[in-house]
Amino acid sequence: MRNKEELKYLAKKFLEGTASAEEKAALDHWYSSGLAEAAEEELVFTAEPEDAEAIKNRLYGNIAQKLLVPAREKPVLVKLWPKIAVAAGLFFVAGLALYFYLSSENFDAEKRLSAAKMINAGTNTAVLTLANGEQVNLSGSKTGLVIDASGLTYNDGDSLAGDGAAALKATSELTLSTPKGGQYQVVLPDGTKIWLNAASALKFPARFDGLKTRRVELTGEAYFEVAKAKQQPAPKTRRLPFIVASGKQEVEVLGTHFNINAYTEEDKIKTTLFEGSVRVSLNGLAGKGAAAILSPGQQAWVSNQEVKVGPADAEEALAWRNGFFKFNSESIPSVMRKLSRWYNVEVAYEGEISKSRIIGTISRNKNIKEVLEMLEETKLVTFKVEGRKVIVK
Repeated sequence: MRNKEELKYLAKKFLEGTASAEEKAALDHWYSSGLAEAAEEELVFTAEPEDAEAIKNRLYGNIAQKLLVPAREKPVLVKLWPKIAVAAGLFFVAGLALYFYLSSENFDAEKRLSAAKMINAGTNTAVLTLANGEQVNLSGSKTGLVIDASGLTYNDGDSLAGDGAAALKATSELTLSTPKGGQYQVVLPDGTKIWLNAASALKFPARFDGLKTRRVELTGEAYFEVAKAKQQPAPKTRRLPFIVASGKQEVEVLGTHFNINAYTEEDKIKTTLFEGSVRVSLNGLAGKGAAAILSPGQQAWVSNQEVKVGPADAEEALAWRNGFFKFNSESIPSVMRKLSRWYNVEVAYEGEISKSRIIGTISRNKNIKEVLEMLEETKLVTFKVEGRKVIVK
């Protein structure tokens, strides 16, 4: 294992363009091993209209300045491992963990972001609403809810406060909703498992007995593992379709794993398929442009009354469920919408915002202050936090 001084020396040579093939390989091996062993996050970005050389020089100037700060000052971990590639005018930089030292800029950031220390990551929290409007606040110490013939229980076997079985019999419809800063899981009566992201809601029948379809309604984002269910009308057995309605879109499945992102503030609904097969359509319509069948590894986008299909970034679609933000060439406003939902903060903008696009991953378990500091390392954006309001400059 190389020490940090050796790694800084190699990274400096890489940025100067003087690193040998062996030195580049050593850095790449260290970076890959570090990610695998310690699950380190990376923060990366693309930028235009600057060209690759201009960005490289700007980054190196920033690193050089930090390296010259006296060693007596408190160290801080900054993720800044550039792997530079140029294609069609796009400049890609990916992050390596390097140890640098605080400069005067860090003290300014500490002042601007001091209020962010009080804003923690989201937690397991949700509300279950019965058909009569009664609401049940679900335990934050649990991760999910199970609904079956015996009633309502948590996924560790503990019962809900009150008579869960009676509550289930008294209603025909349930709604599970998460606030900003919340997430939760639910197992439906047919065994289907669903993970709800922050600021999302799922409406579903309390029982599927006697229904021709298993139909649920989603707003926000959820990951589905749909159970194969059958109903048995004599003399034949036929499968019971599972349908997810979200805005203009309907997704029909028989048993599969997929993710739907249907936040109303986003400009499109995205459905990503991991296993099985699904049919994505505009409100159940068929025909060219109105419906498409997905295969594993594909994603459908619904916008402007049209369904489009292309290859999916499976890691990005599933990152939230795995505890990460993954930004795939996203605009700063798009990144901030994700942070707003998970950290339950208001976002405001001052001045002109960079058009550069963010690429990278950050743990969703971090305090928002850490996330904002990592974003500021790109030099594309700065923040000021007032209470639960994040001002983007």
